[in-house]
Formats: sequence, C-alpha cells, structure tokens
Amino acid sequence: MTVSGGGVFLIDDHRVFAETLALAVSTQPDLSCTGVAHSVREARSVLHGRPAEELPDLAIIDLDLPDGSGLHLIAELAQHIPVLVLTAHPRVDVLRRAKAARAAGVLGKDQPLHEILAAARTALAGGPVQSWAPGPAVHLTGRELDVLSGLGRGRDATRIAADLGISIYTTRDHIRALLAKLGAHSQLEAVVTADRLGLIAVGART
Repeated sequence: MTVSGGGVFLIDDHRVFAETLALAVSTQPDLSCTGVAHSVREARSVLHGRPAEELPDLAIIDLDLPDGSGLHLIAELAQHIPVLVLTAHPRVDVLRRAKAARAAGVLGKDQPLHEILAAARTALAGGPVQSWAPGPAVHLTGRELDVLSGLGRGRDATRIAADLGISIYTTRDHIRALLAKLGAHSQLEAVVTADRLGLIAVGART
C-alpha cells in the first residue's frame, strides 16, 4: 500500500465501513482519501518514518483494532497531524483517554455522515471539533448501582436479589427506577447506556 501526501488517512478494521467512508471522503470536492489501513501494524508500516511533507493531513482512527489499541497510534500521529477517533463504542472513559492522547475529537460511528465529514473539515482547519458527549449526568443510588452491576454481568432479577440479600420485589423496583433514569426501554438497553456513560464496564474493551 502507498499513500500520497495530504488528505485523509483511515485506520479501521471494519473493511466495509472503512471502504464506505473512504468513498464518501473521496467524493467531496475539498477532501481526498489518501489511504486505508486495517490494523496498527499496517498503519505503522505505511506511515512510520515518512517525511512530514508526505504524511496525510488528517488521520481518522478506530480504537478497537485487531492487533492493539488505536490510542497508541493517536499519541504517535498527533505530534504531526490532527487525529479524529471514530468508534462504535463512544463512552466517557473513551473520550477521556482519547483526549489525553491528544485526539482532536471523538465521534461515534452512528453519527450522520455529514457530521463526520464536517468534523474532518474542522480538524483540518485547526478548529475545535464538536466531540461526542454524554447526556445529562445520571444520579444513581448505591443500591441502584449494585443492581445495575448485576445486570451488566448478565444476572437476572432473582439472582441479583439473592446476591444482594434483598427481595425480588425490591430488586424489580430498582430495575424500574434504573430504566426510568437511563431512559431505557429494556434491561439490555439500560446496560448498554450505562456502559456508554461509564457507569459500568461490560466486557474488556480497549
């Protein structure tokens, strides 16, 4: 793979998504896609050691790559060019870690294409990128957090009640309160929302 100087370089292991975004970038009159990599190793093999004038003007990076975290690439590339993070799992902790690595902004893959392209233009111009942001703060009681943690581990209300030493009726009351506070319509949606807000961690993701 080769890459010419200027334009946007994409690093994402989801090939269909990467190819779709590359096509969208290439059809813009003021943007160009100069290359696509699908792993940390591939990105480094293309970009490492290139003279500054041959680097792309912007990198858009997914964090969850098959051979490592995109966070390492952000720290390396942000010394030379602006970097946008584009992730399927925008969460408070992801935003914090990406910003600490000097990312210009963090976007969710579910955001409209025109917003992603607008963010790319803003980053290229050196302006402030409107990153993904969590909604209003959610205030949960200690017991609600205990129940939420149980849901995040895949436990049902009966098991959570037994673990916490409370009645099944009290547990269900807590679950109803959690759904209301998180704006969720199901326990699964509540867990996904809580994970995104950094209230719990579901699985091990980088």
